[in-house]
Amino acid sequence: MKIPPCDRALLCLVAALFLLNACAARQSEKPLEPTTARNIWTSYLQYSAQSAEEHSRPSRVQASLRFGGNDDGRRVIVLLWENGSGPIRLDVRAGVGVSAAKILQTDSRFLVYSIQENRAYYHDGSQQSLLAYGLPLPFGLRDLAALLAGDYGAVFGLTPPKDPRSTHNGGMSLMLPEKKPGGVLELDSQGLPRSWKAEKDGWSLTFTYDDDKTFPRPAQIEARHANGNYAILLVKERHRPDQPFTPEQLELKLPPGAPLLPMRQMKRL
Repeated sequence: MKIPPCDRALLCLVAALFLLNACAARQSEKPLEPTTARNIWTSYLQYSAQSAEEHSRPSRVQASLRFGGNDDGRRVIVLLWENGSGPIRLDVRAGVGVSAAKILQTDSRFLVYSIQENRAYYHDGSQQSLLAYGLPLPFGLRDLAALLAGDYGAVFGLTPPKDPRSTHNGGMSLMLPEKKPGGVLELDSQGLPRSWKAEKDGWSLTFTYDDDKTFPRPAQIEARHANGNYAILLVKERHRPDQPFTPEQLELKLPPGAPLLPMRQMKRL
């Protein structure tokens, strides 16, 4: 579909304004004293290492997801389970006992089975953003699983910060490398990520933590876009199985006769 010139101009203007606002906010922050920056970054690395170790084990997370735009909103239940590596499964439920979709992420394929349509959609290659499914979450299942586990190093990286700046909460903001995901990450004084803003596409994330003082994990992840789209993921339950999930528990079996179509043909949720 071609975008009319006036619409293209408007989109460019919105993107430019968002980028200017982000730059202005960044410039208003003061440079951070090197010792403070080093202490915060060391805490981030320690937390990331601990989270990565936890994330390497089997886990199941159930969460409530509210999402929509300026004038509408929906709520679903999501259930995600994995062994810490390999395939990741996600079920989307519209209500108690009412499944809407089943999703599988492997190293080479993103597969969605829409139950109402009795159709499956696939994307081969690098991990597919859940935006393709109509959920306003600017990352794929692998990143989502890492964020829910607090494994931020897997998403935001472990590259030492350049030009760290002070924040209002005694923390630090830093520019991430231009490669995925890029943007600006804000850490609190304990080295925990509190927010992330993309540089160009208008997305931002904020993190709220549970009450565990020893090993805090995200209790809520909120994603918002400059166009008004939003998603609020609220963790309801975490479970650590004693044994890894079996290959049968992680696979996505399609009903006989269900067509398998490219992701571009899929209707949004």
